[in-house]
Amino acid sequence: GGGLAKAPMPRLAFISLPGDEGVIPAGANLQLLSGVEDIEKNVHHWVIVDCRDKESYNGGHIPSAVHLGETCNDFFRGDLEVKGQGVFKHLGMRPVDELEKKLGAAGISMGQTVVFYDGKMGDPAAGKNYGILAGYAFVPFWFMEYLGHQDVRVLDGGIMAWSDAGRPLETKENRLSPTVFKANVIKNRLVTTEDMVHAASNPGSRQLVDTRTPGEYGGKSATPPDHFLTGKIARAGHIPGVDLAAPHFYQFADMETLKLRPIWQLKRIYASLDTDKRTVAYCILGNRSSMAYFVMRLLGFKDPANYHDSWFMYGNSDGAPVEQSL
Repeated sequence: GGGLAKAPMPRLAFISLPGDEGVIPAGANLQLLSGVEDIEKNVHHWVIVDCRDKESYNGGHIPSAVHLGETCNDFFRGDLEVKGQGVFKHLGMRPVDELEKKLGAAGISMGQTVVFYDGKMGDPAAGKNYGILAGYAFVPFWFMEYLGHQDVRVLDGGIMAWSDAGRPLETKENRLSPTVFKANVIKNRLVTTEDMVHAASNPGSRQLVDTRTPGEYGGKSATPPDHFLTGKIARAGHIPGVDLAAPHFYQFADMETLKLRPIWQLKRIYASLDTDKRTVAYCILGNRSSMAYFVMRLLGFKDPANYHDSWFMYGNSDGAPVEQSL
């Protein structure tokens, strides 16, 4: 049934683990997070993608960076139909064959090293918080890994890190020659609503990470404050069997630079989880959970996954079990 149950809040990060300062976790994939020097050294043989809108790209970007003609979010995402709410543009997953065509046309292929970077854009007060909420470079990172790409990375701190380091920007448009992108989809990197409803009644089958705010988790509100989906999600609360509630902003060192915390601090956030076990992250639209997916990959989790459609779909699904801990 789809009844509401009360549930205690799971243990929140931070857990104090003395002696781990500066320690790099065994199995960590440090190469996934690029720094300014990495980009500088490899600028001529890596594909560097600016995820912002075209106007921001034209105003100045990392030298040799390309633009996909639209934000990375809009490039990878198509329509999402939500029961009782209608069709929403650029919130759903585009079909794989469409992404293959789009990526090939943009000059991106399987053999390249591809680095995504983002930057703060717009005025959050005006509701334009693109790039602030989740760091949108993590969304294309997850999409590319789902499509089976072997070497995709994110620039830590985005274009702000590049500028703060005193590096120059350029305004000329860079284009790559069209190529062929052939996906090799890794299905277990994606979790569907059907999977989630099933897993809610079999909690031992996976570890579940909720990356939303405490208010969303507890059921006080189905969305963050002033969100464009406010009033468009039937139910508030969380999926039963959450193993870790770690609001995504815990993972940033600070909200000004949007750089990630040092890896040993990220490890503390996820310390209660088993890195060998299947681990699924969710949020409201798959943005914050893409960031958690990235961090889990960075930490060396063996089988992380993203519930892409997240609470927008789950909270609008009749009969999906929901818990609240108001």
